[in-house]
Amino acid sequence: MNAYKKAITAYEALHPDVKIDYQTFPYDVYNQKLKASFSAKKPPDIAEMFGTWVPEYAKNGLLAEIPDGNQLKNEYYEAPLGGYTLNDKLYGLPLEFNIENGGMLIHPDMLKAQGISQPPSTWDELVADAKKLTIRDGNRIKVKGFDFVSGDNITFTFLSMILQQNGKYWGDNGHVHFQTPEAQKAMTALTSLISGDKVADLTTFGGELDTSDYFFQGGSAMTYRGPWSIAAGLNTYKVKDFEYVPVPSFTTNPPVFAAESGWGLVASQKSKQQQSAIDFIKYLSTNDNLLDWNLNTFTVPAKKEVAENPEFVKANPYMKTSLNILKLGQWIGPIADRDYFFKVINDHFQLMTSGQETVEAGLQNIEKSINDSQDQHK
Repeated sequence: MNAYKKAITAYEALHPDVKIDYQTFPYDVYNQKLKASFSAKKPPDIAEMFGTWVPEYAKNGLLAEIPDGNQLKNEYYEAPLGGYTLNDKLYGLPLEFNIENGGMLIHPDMLKAQGISQPPSTWDELVADAKKLTIRDGNRIKVKGFDFVSGDNITFTFLSMILQQNGKYWGDNGHVHFQTPEAQKAMTALTSLISGDKVADLTTFGGELDTSDYFFQGGSAMTYRGPWSIAAGLNTYKVKDFEYVPVPSFTTNPPVFAAESGWGLVASQKSKQQQSAIDFIKYLSTNDNLLDWNLNTFTVPAKKEVAENPEFVKANPYMKTSLNILKLGQWIGPIADRDYFFKVINDHFQLMTSGQETVEAGLQNIEKSINDSQDQHK
């Protein structure tokens, strides 16, 4: 909020004839309010949107094209730009790289206590270390060796494990393909971490606290989470004895990963102030302003020059792991209903780990449910 207000004040000082009325809404009502405003043909001139929301608005002709799209595309990483692109045209600019993969929180002292001198560098080492680090109280896991069980990370990890095998999960007509050898191997390994290796469980899944909260409370030795969780450890929990390190690739290939396009700004096609709206978006997206934005919001830059700026790197030493792999990110793809997509994978993941569904049947059901949803949104 303060980052927006600062940018608006600076822009208005440069453009005395422009007045920006900044409004905020609680997240749980914002998406519906946004849809209602566009449906009523009374949209805001500028709107903040999450990347997975943008394609629906763009394909319905509700958003203004951002000029100089081809030049701008070269300035941003692929993954955050994906959701804002339709038919090779830009319909907004991302302010952040929404990355949930590639890095994990670790307690170095917990690793040392088990004779582990350094973080795992291969997937096999990760599993072996996680087994050593798991502490049980009878049948209950007291400290999870490797916690990845969150609403986002189950799906992101699954998709990235497919990509790391040089596999694909998108087919024709906006359909997913999860009945592939790569998907089968990925989901088998992922569910085995709970059902076979028993380095984590589902006891806290869907609860009020995030997996990172449990980590900072000492409930896990290694937790797979996005770099945004670092701020919670430093500012909320005041924890210093942790590190944020790379998660090894599932294969010997580079740790490529799937990522959504994060929060960014779009301009309404119907806006009477369209030119000024686009001008503000481009103003906020200049290197200096975006650097200030990312620093103040503790977000990962979507723009290459900002992410590589020594000032940003120096101010965010914990983010080094994420910054090193941004070029490996691939856009998650044209998901029609983000919440449903993730829910379907999460629901069947629970059934598979509990033995109520085989991996093969689970993947078949996931594929059918998601493809039905994709068809409904065409």
